[in-house]
Amino acid sequence: MRSGRSACCRVCDVCLNMNFSSSMADFSARQDDLLPFLTADQDDLLANRVGTVIGAFGNTLSQLLFGTNDVSTDVTFWCATTNQPEYVQAYVDDPRITQKLDPSKPIAFLTHGWTDNVNRTWVKQTVADYVRLIGGNICAVDWSPLALVEYNLAARNTPKVGRYLGKFVQFLLTKGFSINQVTLVGHSMGAHISGIAGAYLGGQVPSVIGLDPAGPAFTKPIPVSTDRRLDRTDGRFVQAIHTDKNIIGTTMNLGHQDYYANSGASPQPGCEFPLVNNDTTKAYLQFICSHFKAVEYFRASLDRQNIFEGTACSSYYSYKRNDCSAGTKDDFGLFNNTVRQHRH
Repeated sequence: MRSGRSACCRVCDVCLNMNFSSSMADFSARQDDLLPFLTADQDDLLANRVGTVIGAFGNTLSQLLFGTNDVSTDVTFWCATTNQPEYVQAYVDDPRITQKLDPSKPIAFLTHGWTDNVNRTWVKQTVADYVRLIGGNICAVDWSPLALVEYNLAARNTPKVGRYLGKFVQFLLTKGFSINQVTLVGHSMGAHISGIAGAYLGGQVPSVIGLDPAGPAFTKPIPVSTDRRLDRTDGRFVQAIHTDKNIIGTTMNLGHQDYYANSGASPQPGCEFPLVNNDTTKAYLQFICSHFKAVEYFRASLDRQNIFEGTACSSYYSYKRNDCSAGTKDDFGLFNNTVRQHRH
C-alpha cells in the first residue's frame, strides 16, 4: 500500500480524527486475518461459533458457581523475539526469563479482547509483524479462560488481568528491562486491560495504545471509574483508535490522542459486505469487521512506509469541510512523535 499521508483536523489536545485510505487491500489483509470468527476454511465457521457459544456458556456457569482459578493459571504470557519468532511461554518469577527475552531491547505486550485467545490469526500475525518490522520482544497476553464467558462477567474480570500483567512487567524490570522501553497494546476489552496495567505501573509506561476500546460495560451506558478502564493517566502517552464507535467501541475520548478512522464508525472500508442480502446479518458483519479494522490499521502502522497521519479537529464533519482551525498533525502508532520523545 502507499505510504501516503492523509490529511485530518483539530479539536482539542485529546481528539484526532483520521481519514484512512481505503487501499488497505494492499496490506495483504483477508477477512480471516481480521475476524476471529471467520477462518480460511469456511466449513469451520459454524462449528467455531457454536463452540465459542457453548464454551462461553459453560465457563460462565462454572465461574458463577465455583469462582475462578488463581490468576496465574488463567492469565499466561506467550512471547517472541527477533531471534525466537515462535511463541515461548514466560512466567512471573521465571528463572529463565533472560534466556527467553532480551532485556536490552524494547518489549511490547499485546492483549486480546472478549472470547479471543493468543492463537487467533490476527494475534499471531501482529506478533509476527512486530518481530519482523520493529524487532526486540513482544508478548501476547492470553486471558482466554476469563474472556470466554458472558460479556459482563468478562468485563468484571479485566481488572485482575490488568493488575497481573502489571505484575509481570514489574518482574521484568527487576531483570534489567527498562520501563522506558515498554509498550502496552490491547484490542477491545484488551485495551482496558492495558490501561489497568499501565495504572498499576504508576502511569510510567511511555506508550499505551487502545485498539477500538470496548464501550459496553466500560464507557456506556455510563462510564465506570478510571481504575477499571483505559484512561489518559495510564501512561505517559496514551493513544486510542476508534473504528466502531457506535456499537462495540466507544465515542468517548480515552487518551491524549484519540484517532477516529474514517469517522470512527462502521462500516469501515472493506467492511461493506455488499453481497449479503439479509440486513441484520450484514449489519452484524459490518460492525464486527469494523471493530477488528483497528487491529489491521495498527499492524499496517508497524511498517514505517505506511504513514497514518491524523489532524486534530472539532469533529469529523469539520474535517470533511477542511474546517480544522489549528490543524495539528501527528502519526498514529509506535512512530508517533510524542511516543518517540517519551522513549528517551
